[in-house]
Amino acid sequence: MIHQKNSNSPMLYLLALILFAFVFANTSISNERKFSYTYESNVLPKRVREIEIWNTSRIARSYFFRRLDQRVEYEIGLGNNLQTAFYLNLTNELKDDNGVTAGGSISRKTNVGFSNEWKYKISDNVADPIGFALYSEFTFYPHETEYEGKLLFDKKIDNTLFALNLVYELENKYDFKNGIEVKSQENIFEIDFGASYSFTHNFSVGLEAVNKNSLLENKINNSVLFLGPSISYSTENFWVVATYLPQVKALKGATSGNLNLNSYERSLARILFAFEL
Repeated sequence: MIHQKNSNSPMLYLLALILFAFVFANTSISNERKFSYTYESNVLPKRVREIEIWNTSRIARSYFFRRLDQRVEYEIGLGNNLQTAFYLNLTNELKDDNGVTAGGSISRKTNVGFSNEWKYKISDNVADPIGFALYSEFTFYPHETEYEGKLLFDKKIDNTLFALNLVYELENKYDFKNGIEVKSQENIFEIDFGASYSFTHNFSVGLEAVNKNSLLENKINNSVLFLGPSISYSTENFWVVATYLPQVKALKGATSGNLNLNSYERSLARILFAFEL
């Protein structure tokens, strides 16, 4: 039998990295983020380039499940409030091959993919009544394609930043059974919200909420809410942001108490580290 372990390593790692950041300078770079999951409307200035390194841990379902998503992003400002980015993606997944219960054998899956992002800023979160931007991302794996579109809203009031994202994602997966290609499609609607308070020019603490919804025949089939803290720190040379999100409630499709642990993880943890070129 396989026993699940409650691992705190993602949180320990992100806290260690944030503490390490305090030894550096006190001036923030141009496009630091306050949240890990919720996007803001700001874009890079023309010809400014940035490297972002992503690590996302997805931990525990009703069966043994561990997944690590890693991304390296090259981001560049194109001017006229437009930026683009290119990602190299690596996913490693371990899970019990029973699928919904523990007790089977461990299966491993590794996937490598490529993504292209476009972001266009329409209004500013300080100068205008509300910040607004359009976001599109295309992802390609050997047997999967994904499209993600986002409406990004945010507003900065004194030392507090609020951000809201409305997200639609379309996933197409391709497989072969008995020599015949089988295609499956998943429609996902997501609402991301973040609120962050800047205690200093460099250090912020906030809260993020992520509501994930899977759609079946244009109706919500499953819906879950993740909620947890977000911490960010920026200097002249780099910025770092980390978020820990436990699943707090299944709004529809609960499978274990008030959670959905068949289709979603018990907790998510993400840390982003970026530096300007």
